[in-house]
Amino acid sequence: MRTVVLRTLMAGVLSVSITSACFAADATAGKAVYERKCKMCHGAAGEGNPGMAKALNITIPPLGSDQVQKLSDADMKKVITEGKGKMKPLAGLSDTDIADAVAYVRTFKK
Repeated sequence: MRTVVLRTLMAGVLSVSITSACFAADATAGKAVYERKCKMCHGAAGEGNPGMAKALNITIPPLGSDQVQKLSDADMKKVITEGKGKMKPLAGLSDTDIADAVAYVRTFKK
């Protein structure tokens, strides 16, 4: 009985490990998502587009700033999917696209 339980437990751990590895966020893929969906407002290097900020009468925080980088991945996902302030939710993104975009935004950390 103990051997069966141990084998079942090990199979579950292996399954979780493989699943996690298969779905790890990809910053390289996230760059393509960022360029398609985020760059217009957030700028090529995440510094914020001054023209867009002026047009919307807002301040766009640099994505490499502590203010943004201190957000959890879940909080970043929420901003992407629900919007924040004048930022509208982004449509047409899969969960993988969002995770990849968050991974790419993490590359802006200073």
